[in-house]
Amino acid sequence: MKITVINGTPVKGVTYFMKEQFLDYMGNDHQITQFYPTDLPEFCVGCKNCFVNGEEKCPHFQKTDRIWNSFLSADILVFAYPVYALRAPAAVKSLLDHLCVHWMVHRPDARLFEKTAVIITNSVGAPNGSAQKDVKTSLSWMGVSRIYTCGAGMMGDIFIEKMSREHKEMLRKKMKKLAGKTASAVPCRRMSLKTALLFAVCKAQHKMVLKGETVPSLDNAYYLRQGWIKK
Repeated sequence: MKITVINGTPVKGVTYFMKEQFLDYMGNDHQITQFYPTDLPEFCVGCKNCFVNGEEKCPHFQKTDRIWNSFLSADILVFAYPVYALRAPAAVKSLLDHLCVHWMVHRPDARLFEKTAVIITNSVGAPNGSAQKDVKTSLSWMGVSRIYTCGAGMMGDIFIEKMSREHKEMLRKKMKKLAGKTASAVPCRRMSLKTALLFAVCKAQHKMVLKGETVPSLDNAYYLRQGWIKK
């Protein structure tokens, strides 16, 4: 099994501890590829090249394409990051901005429909839901049907080297439970109902837009090649 991990911080703190525990509970027979903020693309400049001329025209294509290909070859996608200002860190959001071209409304890859994703977050007392939603929304629109989330809101023990044994054990139990759910969902054999409905809406939208085009747009040409719509 292949696992691709997006780390939202280079700090080996609480979130890192949680992520490593999760990977340990998943077992030793996995090929794990990890990316850190320095591996992620710079901020999107809004040039729209990916939509109009192809994603290979993006000024940050080299970094984004490497990560995207790792996504395509992986069975499980893991996002692990601390909560910053109630949201995902900027580096994670920057990656999501670049991958928007692969949303179902643009040019999705059917291989994403078979993936399982995990979002692991940690905050200093604050809710984790909003920060997890940043990634969950993007993955859902890429067609990922199985997305599991787990967050920990810590108070007091915010540095892993100072954390009590009880708090560490609590995090281990969370990660063990998450690993169990994730392992049971792989492989993902079919789309969830929500993903299937979103994809059906996108196909209908592309088919409608195609009727008014003399030359198909890049998105519609892609849908035609995949056999998802017909002229």
